[in-house]
Amino acid sequence: MKKHQEEAVILDNIPIIGQDTYRLILQAPMIAREARPGQFVMVRVDKSYDPFLRRPFSFFRIDKEEGIIEIGYKVVGRGTTLLSQKKRGQTVDLLGPLGNGFRLPPEDTSDIWVIAGGVGITALIPCLEDLRIKRPKAKRVLFYGVKTASELIPSSFFKSLCHEVLYSTDDGTMGFRGVITECIDYHVQKGEKLPSVIYACGPLIMLKHIARWALAHSIPGQFCLESIMGCGLGACLGCAVPGNIRHGNSEKGYVHVCFEGPVFPVENIRWDEL
Repeated sequence: MKKHQEEAVILDNIPIIGQDTYRLILQAPMIAREARPGQFVMVRVDKSYDPFLRRPFSFFRIDKEEGIIEIGYKVVGRGTTLLSQKKRGQTVDLLGPLGNGFRLPPEDTSDIWVIAGGVGITALIPCLEDLRIKRPKAKRVLFYGVKTASELIPSSFFKSLCHEVLYSTDDGTMGFRGVITECIDYHVQKGEKLPSVIYACGPLIMLKHIARWALAHSIPGQFCLESIMGCGLGACLGCAVPGNIRHGNSEKGYVHVCFEGPVFPVENIRWDEL
């Protein structure tokens, strides 16, 4: 798959949750043509090289016909603060698409659980769209957890992409009161049918719990990891995590979130060592 460095025109840059979570809409036809759900782009926030390193962002929407990509991001530091100040008509320098994205499950898959924690939902929306189009017979259930209801992105972004949405909030302001792993346990105890496959993205502690649960129940899963990245190309080794890959006579080694990932089969990560 080709990678491109592309000067993308900003079509819009608007808040989707309060004033700290944004939706950046970009005209980037070369990258849009190659992009797949689960992949990401590295964004140079400012031409002055301040901040010096690019910032990684997953695809939030991909429109190949119109040559448009969208990313969703939360303002957490200098880079994302500067990005939130960008205006329509300005440009940003992109490198991508990078990494390996989500893969489709077998055609006879019956039940799919998509599990999102916090802003991890943004990486899963194009995955849900892909599943809706290419695996239309499978039942798609979205588990979506945040700390409080005010952190939920509007349901208009994903409601039509799944058959059922199950919310959880730490404070009980929407849906199940508790963390998303407790919400899953609750619905399993109620007799909810176990899924054929799991897709997940969110905070590492959430992914670790879900991975242990999936492995214990022999449920295949694809997990999208979030990581700080320096280059996005596997050169700086800054995003290495313990993985199950062969190095000589050893099955243990390290994988790089930017290169072998960010989407990994659940069994390819040594979760207890993270």
